[in-house]
Amino acid sequence: MKFKHIHQPHFALEFRAFHKPTKKLFPVYGFNPEFVFEATPDGVDTGAINPARREDCEIDQWCGLIDQDEKKIFVNDIVEVFNNIGESVGLFIVHFVNLQGRYVLDGLTPNAHSSRLTLYQKLRVVGNAHENPELCTPEATDE
Repeated sequence: MKFKHIHQPHFALEFRAFHKPTKKLFPVYGFNPEFVFEATPDGVDTGAINPARREDCEIDQWCGLIDQDEKKIFVNDIVEVFNNIGESVGLFIVHFVNLQGRYVLDGLTPNAHSSRLTLYQKLRVVGNAHENPELCTPEATDE
C-alpha cells in the first residue's frame, strides 16, 4: 500500500450513532439522556424515527483523525494498521479508555497487541463493530 501524508483536520466534537432496531448508522447533531437527534432530515427509518430513543442507540465519538482514504475514524471502527514499509500489522478496534483519557487500538488479529492511537500511524478503516461484527471474532481474522 502506498501511503500519503494526511493533513489531519482541526478537532471538533462529532458523533454518529448505531440504531439497533434498524441496524443503521447515522450522523448525530445532538443527544440527551432520552433521545438521539440525527443530523439528516429523513430520520433513520425513512422519517419514522427522528429523534431516536437513546436506549435504542449506541453512540460513537470521532477521535479527531482521518485514515489514508481520508475517512473519519470513530470509536468502534475497525482499522487495519500498516508498518512503514506498507505491510499489514493487523486489525484493531478503536476504543476510548476513560482512565487513560485517550483513544487506543485493541488488537483483533493474533499477536496484535493494544496500543494508543496516534496521528503518526498508517491506518485504513475496514468497517465497524456495529455493521461488521464478524471482523471482531478471532476466526475471521485468522490467517
